[in-house]
Amino acid sequence: MGRAGSKQFWKDKRGAATTLIALSMTALTGAAALTVDLGSVYLAKRQLQGVADSAVLAAASGNIASGGAGLATSVIQQSGVAGVTIKDLAAGQYKQDAAVVVGARFVAGPTQPSAARLTLERQVPLFFGKAILGRQTLTVRATATAARVDVASFSIGTRLASLSGGIVNDLLSSLAGTNLNLSVLDAQSLISSDMDILHYADALRTRLGAGSASYSELFDREIPLNDLVRAMSDAAATAGARDALLRAAANVGTTRIRLADLIDLGPLGNSNANSSDTQLVVSTLSLLRSLLEQSQGQTYVSTVNLGVPGLASVKVKMAGGGGLASSPWLTVTSAKDVVVRTGRMRLYVEIGLASLISGIASLRVPLYVELAAAEARISDIRCEGNAVTDGVTLAVTPSIGSAAIADIDGATLSDFRTPMAVEPGRVGEVPPVGTRVRASANIVLGGTQPQNAHFTRTDIANHVSRTVSTNDLVSGVAASLLSHVQISATTLGITVTTAPL
Repeated sequence: MGRAGSKQFWKDKRGAATTLIALSMTALTGAAALTVDLGSVYLAKRQLQGVADSAVLAAASGNIASGGAGLATSVIQQSGVAGVTIKDLAAGQYKQDAAVVVGARFVAGPTQPSAARLTLERQVPLFFGKAILGRQTLTVRATATAARVDVASFSIGTRLASLSGGIVNDLLSSLAGTNLNLSVLDAQSLISSDMDILHYADALRTRLGAGSASYSELFDREIPLNDLVRAMSDAAATAGARDALLRAAANVGTTRIRLADLIDLGPLGNSNANSSDTQLVVSTLSLLRSLLEQSQGQTYVSTVNLGVPGLASVKVKMAGGGGLASSPWLTVTSAKDVVVRTGRMRLYVEIGLASLISGIASLRVPLYVELAAAEARISDIRCEGNAVTDGVTLAVTPSIGSAAIADIDGATLSDFRTPMAVEPGRVGEVPPVGTRVRASANIVLGGTQPQNAHFTRTDIANHVSRTVSTNDLVSGVAASLLSHVQISATTLGITVTTAPL
């Protein structure tokens, strides 16, 4: 080809489009092949991630250390996805702390793990990538982390006496400052009825028109006492309890109360919807009594006059509070450092006995009991699928204080800032001869060391309560008082002591 022909060749543009099309088709074909493989790998990765999420949830739901791998393998097999292998399964704890970066929140290795991290692998076949990558498969990997939050709710109370019949109306009316007009039938309805706290919260939210407020926001409001009791009636499980609560609501007044001071819902408080599997059940009578006590502020005094067959009179005066009940009555928590305490309690019982000789002698027994703050905390929560070991264990320190046969100044009963002054109690008097008999006795109640109270899943489902008593008293309080009593008689100004009796 001559020089002129060469120049003509380079200037000739015929067939250029065909060449460009051929080159473009080759590139498009390669891109399409790569897209098919990438799409296949992406879908396989998403599928594997779903399997990993389900498997790690199963692993974290039971005993992670010993049974997690078996539970995870079972879920993998049920998924129907072939070729999935467990690359790694680690047991540990998950720190739910926003200040910690997500990748560092899982910590492997504690002796009682509550979280699991699972890594799965799978070989995905390549359709066209062999020519590009020189391999027939590509390894995809998925990692998932799940934490089990072991949550328990618990409350504690100091049992002074069981209530029945008209005593319920007397006690609650004394706390309310007015007669609640509760009949014996009303009292039995309240005693035998339970209430779900979250159902109660839903009823309260509806009554207040609180819309979608969370439980914590609702409980943080200052709400009139009568509205709180009416909401209890709305949520009551029986017709008898509903009627009794409506009768009480009409008389309790409008003192404003924050339920958050009484009930700590913990992690449940962030929700505004009641899960059907969440049961937080308390005694209806206990909740009503606690609301009335809360309305009295830091301290209160309740006086009840009882009629007891065989006794001339029984007068019970009870003072509670004293600033020691700084923790809520009911607490929902996953932490083991939360302590629930009862309020400090003072109880003065004056028992009048029938006269030995009518019109001549009178007998009385003044009994003063002071109880400090009993406390409880969660020492262990286990939700590992074992019917024997699963459940909640509380470390409970029983109430400690003192009991005495003594007279006190009733006006200072609710003054918890100073110790109660006691003096020998006047137990007998014969006016014609001017004889007075006094007695005194004082013992310190035990209970300084915590005791474990374990609740199984069955116990929790059946709302079983446990009683923890002081374990360092040899005999009952009454017997101990009698064995330590000192008696003195004064006649015509002369005191004669006979002790011990």
